[in-house]
Amino acid sequence: MSPDHPGVASAPASSANLGPAFDCLALALELRCTVTASLADSWLVEHVGEHRPESGAPDAVLEAAQSAVGERCPLRITVANEIPVGRGLGSSSAAYAAGSLAAWRAVGESHPEERLFDLVSRLEGHPDNAAAAVFGGLVLATAGGSVRRLPWNPALAVVVAVPNTTLSTKIARTALPAEYPAAVVVRSLARASALMAGLLSGDPVLLAEAGGDELHEAPRQSMRPEVSGLIGAARGAGAFHAAWSGAGPSVLAITSVEGVARVAEGLEAQLGDSGIVICPRVATSGTI
Repeated sequence: MSPDHPGVASAPASSANLGPAFDCLALALELRCTVTASLADSWLVEHVGEHRPESGAPDAVLEAAQSAVGERCPLRITVANEIPVGRGLGSSSAAYAAGSLAAWRAVGESHPEERLFDLVSRLEGHPDNAAAAVFGGLVLATAGGSVRRLPWNPALAVVVAVPNTTLSTKIARTALPAEYPAAVVVRSLARASALMAGLLSGDPVLLAEAGGDELHEAPRQSMRPEVSGLIGAARGAGAFHAAWSGAGPSVLAITSVEGVARVAEGLEAQLGDSGIVICPRVATSGTI
């Protein structure tokens, strides 16, 4: 394929865990990382817009493109990213997915979604965000290693509080204990079961029972103590469920379609000038 016919791909943001479903559930959100790639004499990456890697940090789009087509096939890449970086919204998975697919398209290759997921999952290191970025919607990464896309109840909507602070997934995982007491595991199973049943049925009582995760949220609380205030503000404004979005510090609130404005106002009052509140649609399409 010539430079006059670049490869273009985009992938959505995602919110993983949704509280108690640690490394198992994720939800794709309609904020996108869009990558354009074309054949070139040497590798070159240009980021446009507000959200980009920190200076000196690894570039996930470049890593993905080189993994997809090999370092000996240089590309000129432009990245237009709508996803806040380092806030628990799956920016790296989206970058890996869009970067890989755009690179394949630039060299005239076509691959199934399953191969894209395998590549993104390997680069990301865990499958939940990778599955949401590639397949879209609400996804379950099963214990057997497969991915199941689940129906999203149209009576539910999401509101996301995005603080100005960041927290890398790698650092956030250092707070997790090596072992958990049996009672914590049992309560966690009950919360995850309530979450799944509540998401499928739209039952606000079940969704409320899903809150208060002890597997990853409680151990990370000291890293970002402001998160508990955001979760409390969302619940106080009528959200059915609120949880850390991925490794945080963003907070995902699930509410009724009618309750979106009220929950957003509650989160805005809690955040003040320390971040933004967004109300993204669920991304029904993954990497396109």
